[in-house]
Amino acid sequence: MTGRHVSTPPARPDHRPRPARRAAALLAAVLTAAAAAAATAPTSSAATVTGTAGLSRSAVLAYLAGLPNHSANRVASGFFGGYSNNGFSLTQTSALQSQTGQWPAVLGCDYGAGWATATDPTTLIDSSCNGALADHARAGGLVTVDVHYPSPGYANGGNLNTRLSSFADLLNPATETGARWRSYLDKTAQGLADLRAAGVTVLFRPFHEMNGDWFWWGNQDPGTFQQVWRQMHDYLVTTKGLDNLLWVYAPDMSRGNRTAFYPGAATVDIVGLDAYSDTPSTVPGYDEMIALSKPFALTEIGPSNSSAGSGTFDYSLWIRAIHDKFPRTSYFLAWNDKWGPQANQGAWNLFNDPWTVNRGELAIDPNGGGTGGTGGTAQSLFDFESGTAGWTGSGIAGGPWKVQEWASQGSSSLKADVDLGSRTVYLARTAGTDLTGRAALSADVHLAPWGSPGSGVTARLYVKTGSAWTWTDSGPVTVTSGTTTLRLNLGSVAGLSDVREIGVQFVSPADSSGRSAVYVDNVTAS
Repeated sequence: MTGRHVSTPPARPDHRPRPARRAAALLAAVLTAAAAAAATAPTSSAATVTGTAGLSRSAVLAYLAGLPNHSANRVASGFFGGYSNNGFSLTQTSALQSQTGQWPAVLGCDYGAGWATATDPTTLIDSSCNGALADHARAGGLVTVDVHYPSPGYANGGNLNTRLSSFADLLNPATETGARWRSYLDKTAQGLADLRAAGVTVLFRPFHEMNGDWFWWGNQDPGTFQQVWRQMHDYLVTTKGLDNLLWVYAPDMSRGNRTAFYPGAATVDIVGLDAYSDTPSTVPGYDEMIALSKPFALTEIGPSNSSAGSGTFDYSLWIRAIHDKFPRTSYFLAWNDKWGPQANQGAWNLFNDPWTVNRGELAIDPNGGGTGGTGGTAQSLFDFESGTAGWTGSGIAGGPWKVQEWASQGSSSLKADVDLGSRTVYLARTAGTDLTGRAALSADVHLAPWGSPGSGVTARLYVKTGSAWTWTDSGPVTVTSGTTTLRLNLGSVAGLSDVREIGVQFVSPADSSGRSAVYVDNVTAS
């Protein structure tokens, strides 16, 4: 949450539940669920609920990576429970459940309200919310933790909203700032280790909104920021042995440089956006984040500051935007207080949409595998539902464009016009992609029915890897005016952690002629 929101402790909203808008039978069911929610901590009483405690991080990651491939139940719901050292409570979560009949799939806690000060600032980092988080996991949910750290540049902490000019000192524990930062990490590690002992995988979201100018860690030198992130990752994972963390990189939607601070695929598992807007469908940055080839989340959502507090924002707009603009979203996390769905409109629609998965509905395979951010299930890298996703063309007569003339799934694909006499054209995305652990790459292609393809246009799915840009392709396959799937076996491809280009080569024969068009859709790693 931006510093504009948290420079002082936020006031609590009125929790009066809104009238139900369904038939009498559904109303009775919701009221029954509300009565059961009176306890301050969510617990599971239904035998059908599957707890997530004890699941490995790779199983959770594989599940989240694969969610957007489902036709329904494809985006996990989430809600922020509060600041652990500043009144963390499940009161608002229970109010949300009374309105919707649902507990959120993902429950969030912040280990530190960084506006506070103390003689010993490590006391400002507090993990007393862990009990509620562990209960939530045992009841079939997932948990996420972020930390609004007090500034390590000051002996008594605080100064959350003051940019730290000595940010590079975080790399050196011999400096006062670096030593204080290390003590903050040690205190954080204690809380995360407690969750590890309870078998809880944590979606850990440090340094959120780093591209903004409202936190002490914000708008730093990108190279230095990346070094600090990597050192923090190494310290918590290797030194502290915290193998229960899924690392979430989450810039703010309202500023540029959303990927400038990205520390690399090896230290990030999930990418996301913090997004507060009254018009969610216009939120920028989705294509940039999807292009990093990691599972995507809307890591904070809510109305803008200008409308928060009026109670008039319609959260139905967020699920509509996920359907129409952000279909690769694995989970969302709604903020609380006046920004939350429990204090606004449309909560029922958000949590009961056919796409939404709530607590107790997470069907996670305990044997799910995978490393890094790609998980162990099929992951759609490019579906072109929101644009061209950075793909360009070579040798083409026009485009490429996002179109709805043809699609192998969803409603859109990538199209380029071609002169068949040109013989060879390419549609490709040139950018770093980590395909470590993936066995195959596939893409669906299509040839327009106009023009004369002669003896047949062929296509190859290819990758270029490493500093030598080594080419590996699927071999030629004849493209039809239906759907043709290209498949590239990655088992023998070297350098999958450094894929420089993914593309499709189209070759027309000597006896072809005229103008036609080629299409690409559903580029998937499995």
